[in-house]
Amino acid sequence: MNFSLKIAKRFLIGGKGSGPSRLTGWISIIGLTIGCMAMILSVSILNGFESRVVSKIIGFEGDLRITNVKDWSKLESYISSLNGVKSTMLFQKRKSLLIGRNNSQRMVELKSIEIPKISEFYDLNIKQVNSSKTQQIILGEMTARRLNLNLGDEVRILSPIDNGSAWGLPIQVQCIVSGIFNVQVLDLDDKIAFISKDVGQKLFLRKNGPDGLDIRLDKNSDFQIIANMIKNKFPNIKVNKWSDLHSELFNAMRFERIGALFVLSLIIVVACFNLITTLILVTAQKIRQIGILQVMGCSQKVIKTIIMSQGVMIGSIGITAGLIFGVIIIILQNTYGLIPLPEDVYFISFLPMNIYFYDIITILSISFGMVILSVSIAAKRSTMISTLDAVYLEK
Repeated sequence: MNFSLKIAKRFLIGGKGSGPSRLTGWISIIGLTIGCMAMILSVSILNGFESRVVSKIIGFEGDLRITNVKDWSKLESYISSLNGVKSTMLFQKRKSLLIGRNNSQRMVELKSIEIPKISEFYDLNIKQVNSSKTQQIILGEMTARRLNLNLGDEVRILSPIDNGSAWGLPIQVQCIVSGIFNVQVLDLDDKIAFISKDVGQKLFLRKNGPDGLDIRLDKNSDFQIIANMIKNKFPNIKVNKWSDLHSELFNAMRFERIGALFVLSLIIVVACFNLITTLILVTAQKIRQIGILQVMGCSQKVIKTIIMSQGVMIGSIGITAGLIFGVIIIILQNTYGLIPLPEDVYFISFLPMNIYFYDIITILSISFGMVILSVSIAAKRSTMISTLDAVYLEK
């Protein structure tokens, strides 16, 4: 065993008769454990909610979106032939006014699509009613509540931008509510409604063609490779990933994670102050032993290494314990759902927790970085001890 490490173990948390250094040592270990565990759990919760939001958004938008196209039929035919492409959906969209019961009104973004393919392409948790009518609309649950509408009810739609009469009044189209979806993320079920292509052709008179093409990929497909293939074939088009369509949301989530790590790392900072105090107290209590080691030929570098080794061991115990406890809690939560959530408020019945390898590496780097800095500060104290004073100094 390394000489410095062996001596550090004998000095660990003050050793026999350590007094206050033992208490401060355990406080620093507990503080490091709590701080590391808190960072692990907070990041895992943020990851859990982010993964649920991502799955909901992908289910609502698709994996890729193509815009700025001239020949849609040629593009759609090419994309459908690519390996990894599951399905496609052409759409038109426009801000429009819905008029429900009692003349209640709501502005939403209407998306004109092929209604029969909606359940196949989108993951919307739709309640549908069989309807033979071509003029159909599928509302979000919140929009349906605001307009006091149920399945099978009729609603009037008009697009103020598209004036369809000589008097400058927009055309009104009466549709049947053939479905109600519930996404429960980003208020999408209060912002967007789906209409059939037949309704879109009657309403969107100023549109000459589709606004875009949503693409659904197979589970194991690489969207970046497929996006590059499409761009190479059609260089003038615009290809957006699902993350590009909601970049502001994911940037906010990223900053939220950074903020959480910064705030919770303050627990590690406090624990490191306790660690510095512990090492200084140990140095003071073992000053005669340090002096004897110097007389026997140990250099200041070896003494400094002993103090640093002790601090690293204390820090490692706390950080490792925090990591283990945090991972155990995550496993138990994902297995048994120990912390429930109200499903009518959130879109899941229990608190989601996901932790990734790079998150663990980041948290360990922050924690160990602070510990190394702390023990370096404390170890400098040992280099200030005179050999003669250390040998003769009484406790």
